[in-house]
Amino acid sequence: MFPSATPYIVARPLPQRGKQLALFTIVTLEVLAICVPPIWWGTLALSLLVFTALVAILIVTVRGQGDALVLGWLLIFPLGYYYLSFPRGRALIGLDRVFVCVLMLAACFAGQQRHVRIPTLLRNSAISWSFFMLVAAATIPVAVVPISGLRVLLDAFLFPGLLAWYVLRYFDVRRHFRVLHVIACVMAVYVGAIGIGEVALQRDLLATPDSTIFLAGDYSAAQSTEILVRPNGPFSSTNSFALIGLVSLCFIPFLGSVQKEALPRWQRLLQNVAMVAALLTAIMPLFRSVFVSLGIILLVGAYYSRGLRRQVRIAAISFFILLALVLRLALPQIFAERSDPTNLYGRIAEQRQVLMMFLDHPLFGVGLNNFYFAAQSGKYTAYYEDVESVDYPHNNLSAVLSETGIFGLVPFVLSQVLLVLAFRRLCAGRKELLPVWTTFLFIFLGYWVNGMSLEAGYFSDLNLYYMCALAILFKYGMNASAPRLIDSY
Repeated sequence: MFPSATPYIVARPLPQRGKQLALFTIVTLEVLAICVPPIWWGTLALSLLVFTALVAILIVTVRGQGDALVLGWLLIFPLGYYYLSFPRGRALIGLDRVFVCVLMLAACFAGQQRHVRIPTLLRNSAISWSFFMLVAAATIPVAVVPISGLRVLLDAFLFPGLLAWYVLRYFDVRRHFRVLHVIACVMAVYVGAIGIGEVALQRDLLATPDSTIFLAGDYSAAQSTEILVRPNGPFSSTNSFALIGLVSLCFIPFLGSVQKEALPRWQRLLQNVAMVAALLTAIMPLFRSVFVSLGIILLVGAYYSRGLRRQVRIAAISFFILLALVLRLALPQIFAERSDPTNLYGRIAEQRQVLMMFLDHPLFGVGLNNFYFAAQSGKYTAYYEDVESVDYPHNNLSAVLSETGIFGLVPFVLSQVLLVLAFRRLCAGRKELLPVWTTFLFIFLGYWVNGMSLEAGYFSDLNLYYMCALAILFKYGMNASAPRLIDSY
């Protein structure tokens, strides 16, 4: 018999010093677990998580790879206004500002990596927008509170443009389409869940000092049982909440339709849940303009559809009309308050106030974000059917005209016209890019129909998401070799 070729492995006992060290470590951990408060452990875990995230952000920034930053921001940005702002409410340091600044730093390190040349029409739109911002910046010193105008200029006008610029030049849209779709769905679901919670509990769940929440119904009557909170979700205003839901409602189906392969069952289910959540997010604040824009979007969709899809969209319009009638019968006080004609009269009076202010300051207006302070002087008070103006423009064009004058309005409008023309030229004659064109129309119309009764252009959270969605759409269309679209759009 020959000895086995496989040698035996003999486990050597730990040295005495090693045994003592292991015993001491175990005893120390047990003592710490018993004596240290659980909140300290939570703080330590959170600190390690934040440190790891900061290191990861630093690495991808230095490498000039900002794709992960964009994806991460899209997932958590609605929660940043409550959890990641300092000080909370009108924060000096906030997620959006830090994100855009880090993204610009990543662009500096990226150099010519994945650099994409932006088409002429879209570049001219950006140039026109830059002229508008220059005029707006020139009007800030005359404002009563210049810092307020500066915040709007940076947060609502500059940062969304910079984000769109980065997406167009560097973000690898096609590579991340599946992840983008999941992230957009998850974001829509939790934003909608927060809004549903606010309606159910009748309070603002994530209130900040600058957040506003309104009621619908006869809240002047103490015994009224028909009072409904118009939720703002994780955002500071009901306007942003509703319109971000509307953008998601148009954007998510596009992301699902351009996948190279059919969506797995779990992802289709997630998309369906997200679509319901986005629809509820859009309609829960009870803006009349949102219902109008939904009807227009369905009509445009029916125009570009054929066969069964056209019939489904027409049926959806009928369903919304029927639903509005049923809710009006079920909640008469709420719908009476939302359909009160004095509200319309106030808006008409408001446009008279805008005209009076413009005629007094036709070239450069009264100063960016200074409309309210100018109206408080009493010089521009206007009436319609004995209803007084409300001292807020309630209209994108009216706000720009009155606050930046004709020199601000012209480049502002020109930038939007060039944006539409850029998308039209991009998609013209390319059947495979029809979903890009129709989705752009849906989002653009939804934004601007509401912008005729709301100052949508002045909300930074909405503008960031809106511009990011449009940039992703355009970047997808810029790729010459578009893959075959799945027939689910």
